[in-house]
Amino acid sequence: MSISLNQISHTNCTEIQVSGSALTEPEFEVLTDAVQELIETDNSNIILNLKEIKVLNSLGINTLIKIFTRSRNHGGDLIIVNISDKISQVLLLTKLNTVLNIAPSVQEAVNNFNS
Repeated sequence: MSISLNQISHTNCTEIQVSGSALTEPEFEVLTDAVQELIETDNSNIILNLKEIKVLNSLGINTLIKIFTRSRNHGGDLIIVNISDKISQVLLLTKLNTVLNIAPSVQEAVNNFNS
């Protein structure tokens, strides 16, 4: 099963809701391509909603880093919301929780971009 994306525009940012599961690089490319399209249209503030994703493999973690880097390189930012306990543990073990911006809800992320 591959991932599916739903984009929602908010003031000063775009939320990408991710659902499904991805195990191969081409499946994760769907997400990185969507982010690249947003960046090319000057929408580099991104909220990545992982509510429907329970676990991420190393390719998923690499994708988070790519999205974060692309967004920052274009003057924006990435905030990840609604992460599962398992994803939270992986980010803690890899210390990516100190690099990536994580918020408990979409509303808090939107507020962050609007402040």
